[in-house]
Amino acid sequence: MELSLFTDYSLRVLIRAAACKEGERTSAREIAQTFAISYNHVVKVTHHLAKLGYLDTARGRNGGVALSRPASQIGIGEIVRKTENFALVECFKTSGNACCISPACKLKRIFAEARDAFLNCLDRYSLDEITSSQATLTLLLSASRN
Repeated sequence: MELSLFTDYSLRVLIRAAACKEGERTSAREIAQTFAISYNHVVKVTHHLAKLGYLDTARGRNGGVALSRPASQIGIGEIVRKTENFALVECFKTSGNACCISPACKLKRIFAEARDAFLNCLDRYSLDEITSSQATLTLLLSASRN
């Protein structure tokens, strides 16, 4: 299984925002440069994360993005659930399931169990836990911009 780029970028944006000192903001341009990813993608991701309530955004000279709540209150499983499509097989879809064996097939239950185990594992971690090496993280993030 591979997470979508949208989920990957969402996690990176949140990690970068969590690396900011209190009262500091980062910009979409800075995030894009840091991770060498498309600025337009970062803008879409930051907009989505702000709509979900994870980021606080501000325009202007001192604008940018910052976490809207403490990193300890942002679960990794929660982020992945809100940014990823978990229709792993056709029968997971609410509409458009044309598989003729769906009513008798046990595959959907097996994939649902595997998906739930994956998400339950991610639920054990918060953004704070994956950014706890603040000094190292800050060093790596600043080095990547040079």
